[in-house]
Amino acid sequence: MSVEEVQTSDKDKRSNSSKLGRTSPILSYFCVYNPSLGQSEENNKDQILYYTAKKVVPADVKLKQVGLAQALVNFTSAFSTSKPTQNVHTQKNRMVFLQPEPGFWMHMCVELGILRRQIKDAKGKEKLVTEYLDTQLNDQALEAILKIGYEQFKLLNGTFSSILYGEDLDVPSQPSRQRARSLMHAIEEFFSDWIWRWDFDRLDTMVFSAVFNAVPVQPVLRSNYLRIHDLDRAINEHFDRAIDHTLILDTKEGGLVYRSPSLDITDVRSLRKFICKRVERSIAHDEEIERQRLENIQLTAKKDKTFGLKSFTKSLSQTHILNYFTSSVKPEIPPASAPTSSASSTQSNQTVSAPNEISTDFASSADPDLTDTGPRHGKYLTGLTESVIIDMNGDEQTVSRIDIVRVYLSSRSALDEKGEDISPYHYKEKLTEYFLLIYKHKSDFVWSFMLPTFAPEAEDLVADQTFYPRLEEYMIEQQLDSITEDITKNMISVEEKCLDFGKHFKCFYYDNTTLNMKTTLVDKNGRVMARAIKNSKDGKLIGGIHMTNEMLLQLLELKDDFARLPRTNEIYTRSTSNYWIAGHRLYNKLTASKESTQQEEDECSPTVADTEEDGSCSSFESLEDSRADDYTEIYIVAAKKDTSLADVEDTLHKMTTSLLETMHLE
Repeated sequence: MSVEEVQTSDKDKRSNSSKLGRTSPILSYFCVYNPSLGQSEENNKDQILYYTAKKVVPADVKLKQVGLAQALVNFTSAFSTSKPTQNVHTQKNRMVFLQPEPGFWMHMCVELGILRRQIKDAKGKEKLVTEYLDTQLNDQALEAILKIGYEQFKLLNGTFSSILYGEDLDVPSQPSRQRARSLMHAIEEFFSDWIWRWDFDRLDTMVFSAVFNAVPVQPVLRSNYLRIHDLDRAINEHFDRAIDHTLILDTKEGGLVYRSPSLDITDVRSLRKFICKRVERSIAHDEEIERQRLENIQLTAKKDKTFGLKSFTKSLSQTHILNYFTSSVKPEIPPASAPTSSASSTQSNQTVSAPNEISTDFASSADPDLTDTGPRHGKYLTGLTESVIIDMNGDEQTVSRIDIVRVYLSSRSALDEKGEDISPYHYKEKLTEYFLLIYKHKSDFVWSFMLPTFAPEAEDLVADQTFYPRLEEYMIEQQLDSITEDITKNMISVEEKCLDFGKHFKCFYYDNTTLNMKTTLVDKNGRVMARAIKNSKDGKLIGGIHMTNEMLLQLLELKDDFARLPRTNEIYTRSTSNYWIAGHRLYNKLTASKESTQQEEDECSPTVADTEEDGSCSSFESLEDSRADDYTEIYIVAAKKDTSLADVEDTLHKMTTSLLETMHLE
């Protein structure tokens, strides 16, 4: 072999070694389009309402990609007229489609992850093999991402149809150019930042935040619930029914503590995600301010130490050494760095506030009655908010600003007397616009109040600076601190039981009808919890086993099996790492009449033990007596090695019973 051939061979080996390994799946492009907006060749491009990609794409390529998406949807619709296509698998990509509203489509293309490795062929020569990891992406998880995106967009902006056609009943067949631009701007403002945040390697987040799009509920005693409910009604009456709905969340776990009966659970699901993000942003800001404060303290201490040494040596150099020890009176010379007057110091610390920001110091000096307008037991995250900033001189200043947030909910307002007639161009869902006020109590409970924007007094209350301290003061008068303290004690005791329960296995409970979710698998953001959690009693590390992507994929496969096999109630599988994963789907029974319901209640005991022994007395029956969408799912992951399937089945049945009792499932 010549020298050139050896050098060429070495170059090939180095280039191949640099390509070896695994690459993560990545978003290729995402778009929102409406084919009815560009039916001719002249305005064909108008159907694309938004488009983003990982690299610059020419306009003709965008049209080709959207045209291919429409062709795939139309082709597959011929085989399934009731449900259009949702996923298309290719060798290198995964294409996902979602129709959130009639005529509007959301389309996403994800490049598959790649695994490159070297193998030897029959002649013993090494060659590079590229494998596309199609099984690492789950169709339900990808589709759920688009559903979550549309859900959050609708919460903050309303439906696509309402923005495009407005609220008028008589609208032209083609919307105006101004409304189309408004819709395009709203979509771009939301999705340009949201869509690129997703990490397709974090399957745990996609599973529990998207596929199981539910609300974790904190167990609250009936007596405490009634106290919160009475406070909710009292607030509504005290402010002349301007506050329509109330929502209370626990910031530590992100669980639902209370919601007004008039607030729909689907709205709670959307609001919870938005509120948790606001709380995280507030906590991150406070941590940053605390970090800057500590840095300034350390810097000041270092400067003072250096300044003291310099002033001492300077005084020695300007005075005779003997006079220094013998003189009893020494002239006081102010340091060169000290300000000459307090007025100049005050003037240097003043900052220019934005037009929508109000300086707390300025307000208090102008009017003594406004000195204590800020909350004393918590702070507002929307509305009239207060935040601490550090200016260029390192001084802290409290700044108040108006942050009005509008949300659109399907929950109707008690003041809404409008009819149900809507335009035929509109999406069938009618939303109500509210002002959203978020108040974070010192107990880490977040109170959210919704005020209908069409109420005449709602806008005045939101703009009134005295409304916020008055609202807090009234809640304190109604024993807010006592209520939150009792609820916290109840939650701590239940949390310790759940952690003890998850010592050797992890569980996940999901109710498809009530959207109730309870789990020892993930945290409030849907991310899989750490391998161990420290118990508050004895400090021991508990919390169960570590969840891998392989185990999460198997859990999703169990859910797919339940969807394909509606009469299946139990499925067991075992991962390659010797973890048993079991799924239980329980269909809620629909009684034929009230008489039969009363007869069953007289004959059967409502305890969990009795329902487990006698299937006829259980509140869960087969699919024949149930609605297909009214079901409860329980998934359990157990670290049981070297045991038979019969032993695992018996153990998991006992675990299910314990789970029902431990998690207060009623």
